Amino acid sequence: MISIQEVKKSFQNNGSKLIYQFLDGLNWKQLTYKDINSNIDYVLSYLIANKITNKRVLSLSMNCLDSFILESSLSSLGCDISFFDERLSQTLDIKRSFDIIIIDDIEKLSSNPMVKRLLDEENEIISIKHFKNITDYKQKVKSIKNIHKMGLLSKRRLDDNPEDYLKNIRKKNFVEFINHENCIEVNIEDFFAIIGEYENIFDSINEKEFSSSLYLKPDLFSKSINHLFLLSSNKFTNNNSLISFLNNANEIMPKNLVIDSESIDNLVKISKDSGVKLIDLLGSRVKRIITYNYANGNNIGIIKSNGIEIFNSPL
Repeated sequence: MISIQEVKKSFQNNGSKLIYQFLDGLNWKQLTYKDINSNIDYVLSYLIANKITNKRVLSLSMNCLDSFILESSLSSLGCDISFFDERLSQTLDIKRSFDIIIIDDIEKLSSNPMVKRLLDEENEIISIKHFKNITDYKQKVKSIKNIHKMGLLSKRRLDDNPEDYLKNIRKKNFVEFINHENCIEVNIEDFFAIIGEYENIFDSINEKEFSSSLYLKPDLFSKSINHLFLLSSNKFTNNNSLISFLNNANEIMPKNLVIDSESIDNLVKISKDSGVKLIDLLGSRVKRIITYNYANGNNIGIIKSNGIEIFNSPL
């Protein structure tokens, strides 16, 4: 994981610049670098005040800015981080114990067999999406919005700056990706290799262009995307499902789309089955697709035939 200290370096001299857009209910909201910096401080203050260090963390969250900040903060506090695709949790359970579980939406996943089991165990569960009825989850579930509020209060009581506290923490050298077949350990240094491979591509995006991410697959690149956008100062949004992207594509009309291999295949299939041109399905303005390790030559040809560049950089 990219350390949270490294993430904050990209905020220098940006301040009030708008960088991120997200859907809150039915309304779009925007965040500046200053807003994100404050949210990082709140998350760190909450974690430090509650002595959440060196914990075992399982993240089922799809790629979004809030989960990225939380995961990077926990990693910087010496936690062991394991990533697992939420879509596999209906058919695959992980028979291991964790201290903290990160999910996108507790109300959506509370009936999931694996999540139900985790709710019954001694885990702290953090839901990226806010929820109303705390009593349904035995007060064991907190939302990011709750953590921001508690972090604001904690920040006022902490003796030291949260970043000073991090200097004394020994960070783990590996994170883990869990799938159907095995568990893959990845060295932290590999994230910097990904950043180096893609940084020029993100820097080449015009500052006035809007970008969107539909990267649902947990891998090295998915955990680097938010950092790459923040580094390059490109305004962007994330999507946590194919349906949410399709529902909003004509509204946000991104010029650049960061997308995983499975989502590319699904969109090409939808385009073929529906008779709708791929470019129109993507919101009509996409001129560049950025992906990772994509090998379907036929679909790459279809993308290019729609007048879309594709950047595909396997390591």
